Amino acid sequence: ADHGLDLAEKDFTVNTVAGAMKSFFSELPEPLVPYTMQVELVEAHSEYGRGVPTLLLPQPFSLLIHALPARLRARLVNSYHKSPFAGTVSHNHRVNLMTSENLSICFWPTLMRPDFSTMDALTATRTYQTIIELFIQQCPFFF
Repeated sequence: ADHGLDLAEKDFTVNTVAGAMKSFFSELPEPLVPYTMQVELVEAHSEYGRGVPTLLLPQPFSLLIHALPARLRARLVNSYHKSPFAGTVSHNHRVNLMTSENLSICFWPTLMRPDFSTMDALTATRTYQTIIELFIQQCPFFF
């Protein structure tokens, strides 16, 4: 609630901040990436992602984000603008070893929360992780 909180001043470790973020996102009533959008993102990844350079993938994903209901789109945009944590961390990967791929591996289950009771969700785990990695890499494009 305190938007003026300076984490550096509080001397929190990166792990503490990351843990707090994961806890916050996991306690939301629905995942940050809505279930309806997950299906469409997986379909877009399947349709456009095979053999397409990563730089060209954001366009269909961006169209999906902008087609979301205003409430859900605002949640995604606010999450990025209030806490561009993942982008900042991945830009410093030479120091902290946390590339966008490593971050996506850590965060995709919390941000998407798929229903693992279906075989489709189990077989799409790498796709989910790749989608979150793309969001981290291309945040300025999307938001």
